[in-house]
Amino acid sequence: MRSNEYIVLFSILILSLIFQIQCNKRTSYLTVGTQAALEEVAVRETKQKDIRSCVDPLDYAPYDTLLRPLRHIRLNVHFMDSSTGIHNFSEQKGRKYMKTLIANANDRLTRNNKMKLPVNNDTPNLSPQYQYVITPTSKDDDGFFFHQDDELSFFLNKGKDKNNYNRDVIKKYAISDDTILNVFVMPHHPDSLKTGRYKAASTGIALGTSLKLAGLVEQPDKPWNFATLLNHEVGHIFGLRHSWYKNDGCDDTPVHKNCWQPDGTEKCPEPGSNNMMDYNNSQMAITPCQLGKIHKNFSNTSSELRKLVIPSWCDFDGSKTIVVKDQTQWRGSLDLSHNVVIKKGGSLTIKCRVSMAKGSSITVEPGGKLILDHCKIHNDCGEQWNGIQVASSNSEQGEIIYMGEVQIENTTSVKS
Repeated sequence: MRSNEYIVLFSILILSLIFQIQCNKRTSYLTVGTQAALEEVAVRETKQKDIRSCVDPLDYAPYDTLLRPLRHIRLNVHFMDSSTGIHNFSEQKGRKYMKTLIANANDRLTRNNKMKLPVNNDTPNLSPQYQYVITPTSKDDDGFFFHQDDELSFFLNKGKDKNNYNRDVIKKYAISDDTILNVFVMPHHPDSLKTGRYKAASTGIALGTSLKLAGLVEQPDKPWNFATLLNHEVGHIFGLRHSWYKNDGCDDTPVHKNCWQPDGTEKCPEPGSNNMMDYNNSQMAITPCQLGKIHKNFSNTSSELRKLVIPSWCDFDGSKTIVVKDQTQWRGSLDLSHNVVIKKGGSLTIKCRVSMAKGSSITVEPGGKLILDHCKIHNDCGEQWNGIQVASSNSEQGEIIYMGEVQIENTTSVKS
């Protein structure tokens, strides 16, 4: 046989081997999109539900920005004035003032300084992962509203006519407060200011899905002075308490004297607090537990507060993938916009609720493991996701284990 014939035969043999190897490595996929399919494919184990799952704020803290992406809180602004129209900003100045204030508040959130207390602490200063966006209620407005009302325009936080907790102005003028946080900018009462005993303090109060701010018009050239006041009051709306107390629900916010600024005395020692939920001259730090409380409300499908957040989790984003390569647990509720892939050697345990975006999927690659522990996987936007894709090859396959009540809903496997 001539040498060129040997070469041809050898080439054919090599190509045949390559083809066989490729065939042996061929991967097939089985879709799990219903409870029935889960029961057929997965291994059921018996285990009590972990009562700490879905509860601890730290499980909602935005340590992983792919799991906790940036959220936007809708808000609009109402300027209250009397029928004279002389006690609050003009429309032009009011818009400019509040746009500057809100931009500064967003910037301060983004910076989130390190906690000064306790001394020598190692508390992480995470990216807060939320911002505000001025939101029109219709094509006929820009999110700014101007009202004249002699009875409801003024803010009083002292005296017999104190009205800071009164909701009448909100009941009358709030617009779309089921989906938009309404901010009321109110002047202090001129008659009270004339007495000299009442001060035009920088103050605010959170009431449901609205809040009142006062003292702004009395400082017309300093909108940035009120940025942390807005952040403080929004913190209250999303579940945060004043953090100098023992019972604020967070171990990373220490009890302290609550001084506006330290002066080196025993009463106000150095360093002072800089936490957003204290009364101090900084209010530029938010702890992981506090951020966890806020994001827990973002994730609570039964809370009215979730509706204040633009539901960006409804939009699928294929530019990134959540990849699990090691032993990972998801203990808090999540709203995801990306595909999830569990690699060989990786193990993902889901212990709470996960919303998957339209058209997204969870893939368990050969050698990967998905553990469904008393959890729910669904789409919270009235759409369908593509279910759990379990991959297998000739040598190994993906594995699913489930325990307790597991709900798989809104998949393309179920015809509507």
